[in-house]
Amino acid sequence: MNWSIIINSYRTVIHFSNQTELAFFLVEVARLADQMDHHPDMTIRHCNELSIAVYSHDQQRITQRDERLVHGINAIYDKWNTKKADE
Repeated sequence: MNWSIIINSYRTVIHFSNQTELAFFLVEVARLADQMDHHPDMTIRHCNELSIAVYSHDQQRITQRDERLVHGINAIYDKWNTKKADE
């Protein structure tokens, strides 16, 4: 995944084939975030575009928790792409 650092946060935009794919991906990211007790800001646009911003709200900067969450989101994305390719 391509992440940028903008305004003290990791940010990325992912495009999906449809809204259902986006929803399944978002649920997996939400489960990970709940397990880590560290939640990204996520915005859906045009029913197939997901924007994600990861930063530590309480510290107003990027921390190791953010790096771990980004790593986890990347792993979900890699797994999701592998699963999609197998279909």
